Parts: sequence; C-alpha cells; structure tokens
Amino acid sequence: MALLLTEKDVVNLLKFEDAYNALKEAFIEWENKLGVNSKRMRTSISGSTLTCQAGGLQGYLGIKTFIKGNFVSLLFSTSGELLMIVEADRLSQIRTGTLAVLASDYIQLKYNTVGIIGLGKQGLAHVEAFYELKKIEPIVISRSQDRINKALRVLNSEGIKVKVAGSYKDVFLNSEVVTSVTSSKDPFIKLDYVRKGMHINLMGSNIPERVEAFPELIKASSIIVVEDIQQALEEAGDLILAHKMGMLDESKLIQLSSIISGKIEKKADDISIFKSTGIGLEDVAVMKILYEKAKKKGIGKEIEVKGTWSRE
Repeated sequence: MALLLTEKDVVNLLKFEDAYNALKEAFIEWENKLGVNSKRMRTSISGSTLTCQAGGLQGYLGIKTFIKGNFVSLLFSTSGELLMIVEADRLSQIRTGTLAVLASDYIQLKYNTVGIIGLGKQGLAHVEAFYELKKIEPIVISRSQDRINKALRVLNSEGIKVKVAGSYKDVFLNSEVVTSVTSSKDPFIKLDYVRKGMHINLMGSNIPERVEAFPELIKASSIIVVEDIQQALEEAGDLILAHKMGMLDESKLIQLSSIISGKIEKKADDISIFKSTGIGLEDVAVMKILYEKAKKKGIGKEIEVKGTWSRE
C-alpha cells in the first residue's frame, strides 16, 4: 500500500527543523558516496515543460515532477515498492527555504542579520525558514509594492515580523547574509552593494536565461558553493553569464557537501556565494523524513498502487 499525502498533510507534518536535519544528513551521505543525485530532465511541448529530478539515499529512491507550478513527488523503496505519493508544492518551499539557512550556517558560520529579495511563495518560505530556525527578523524587499503588501499580511497572520527595505542597496547595507529568490531575467545585484565578508544566497531560477547577480560579483567572490558542479554549470544563469564574460574561475566552485562535511572553510573577509539550482537528492531527503513521520503518526491515505500486472 502506498501512502497518499496532500498539501494539508505536508503542512501538518513537515517542520523546517525536520527539513534542516534531513538535508544536512543527505549532503554528508552524498559526500561519503552513500547518496546519489541524477541530472535533471526537462521535456517541453506546446509551451509547457515537465521537469523531473531524482535521487536516492538510505534505502529510498524518489523523484519530483513539476509543470506550470504543480508539484508531485514519488518515493520508492530500493526493492521497488511505491511508498508515497505526495503533493509537493509546500514541501518544495520548505526544502528550498531551509536549504538557504543550512548553506548560510555552514558557509558564513556566524551571522545575526539577513536580507531577503523577492517575496513570492518561495521568498515567503525563506522568511519563514530564517525566522523559525535562526530567530532572525529579515529585512525584505520586492519589486512590487502589491507583493510586499500581500507578503506582510501573510507574515503578520503567522506572527512573523520583518523590516521592509527601501532599496536593494539598503538590504545589503543592513545584512550579513542576503538571499535572493527571484525569477529575474536580468542581473540586478551589483558588486558595489557587497562588503567584504558577506555571504549571498542566489536561490532564483535554475534555467540559463535567468540571472540575479552581475558577473563582476561572481568574479569578485572567493568561494562559489553549489549543490552539483556539473548541473550548476549547465543551469545556473549567473554562472553561465559570468563564464561568457570571462569572469568565472571554475576552480572557485565547491560542492555544498564538502562545506557541510568540514573539508573546506570560508575565510573571514571572503565574499561567498551559494548558487542553488535545486537537486533531486534534496527532495528525496525531505520526502524520507516526511514519509517516516506520516507512518509514525498515522497521517495520510493508504491506496493500492502496484504498477505490475500478471495473467495469474
């Protein structure tokens, strides 16, 4: 029997702390070659793109699929049994917001102020993640005043306090860590905004045509952390643009798993970047903890899905 979980079930079960511990463990497993991540696959027709990303660890294999904002994930045992089908929009938000906190903790180490650029669904989840996990009230900004007003209503209803910045520059002036979560097609984060020792999470789109940071910032950074180096070089618009401009030193690229495993550390005055594209291993890690909690608490609907047929 497979477990079917709805978005409501995910909200009731999955906490940011759960996702944090699951992601940390998954990256350590991957560094020790005990986890696996597969290259993302995209299939497009008639203006729609179906995206699939998969990974595996600790006896589980899983895949997340999404198209036009609809997310569905499947979790299997390594014996081939379908364990869980889950609506995965909120799961993806929690996973991605938590990832920014995890990366900041292990790259920047100590910080008390956070700025967040972008207040869509993912941006709101980043605010929630830093608030829940670090007890930090972020300074925020969005290009749309309507988006800011809507975000403030949502956050106020959750008891989360933020400060609204007047400009991108203000965000950087008042933050030790800045996280950008936009779908911008043109770079807007300037090197002039950034001080020595700052850390920037570029959590925006994972397609080459979208860019958040100017190539000069990529060039000036001493350390550029990614989840999967090959995937980042193929998908991260910020890195692709910098490469085209001759401003990307690939020797600066480091996988997050190496940082979390303590093999590499940032120097105090270094400008550091975490450029996330999102990988299947992260989704499986969070699905794993979600499934185990759901089974323990008896939450979800059991359905029979065999996926096999016999004449017998």
